[in-house]
Amino acid sequence: MKSLPLVLVLAAGMSGCPSGDPCADDVAGWIEVGDGFDAFESIEDGAVLAVEYGSQGGQHVWASIRGDGMHPGSRDVSEGLRKDNLPWISFELDGPDGMYSNDNELRQPLQEVEGGWGFLERRISFRFWSTLPDDWDEIPREVRIAELEGMDFVLRGRVEDACGDVLEDERIVRLDFPDS
Repeated sequence: MKSLPLVLVLAAGMSGCPSGDPCADDVAGWIEVGDGFDAFESIEDGAVLAVEYGSQGGQHVWASIRGDGMHPGSRDVSEGLRKDNLPWISFELDGPDGMYSNDNELRQPLQEVEGGWGFLERRISFRFWSTLPDDWDEIPREVRIAELEGMDFVLRGRVEDACGDVLEDERIVRLDFPDS
């Protein structure tokens, strides 16, 4: 059997074949931030999100993302970590006086959602103040809750996909705390 020189083998492999690099695709991606625990729910500006209390005294809302045109990377966490191609996903709850949410950027696989890609069920923990006032312990909890329910917040979702493309979307939301 006669062997071909390595240069010819490489040239044959490159001619007329796509590079196999998913990041070479120049696709205009988009995302939509929404509500939803088991499924994505679209929300409009002015939507009211139900606040849930956690078992350790905190509070949170739920958020989801859907979109298309993203490079999703691996669908398996272990494989994605090995290949370093999992997207970064984060959410923010930004108030008129600063950031209320805790840093929650995580690398997680995207899921197929409604003909595109998405991420469902992220719990967004947040604080009662963007900056803790000196007299915070003198302010009755129900007074602060009423103040928070009267504020407009920006719920922002962000995805940095497997190729480093950054997509963001945001909605103006209000909070609804459960009755004590």
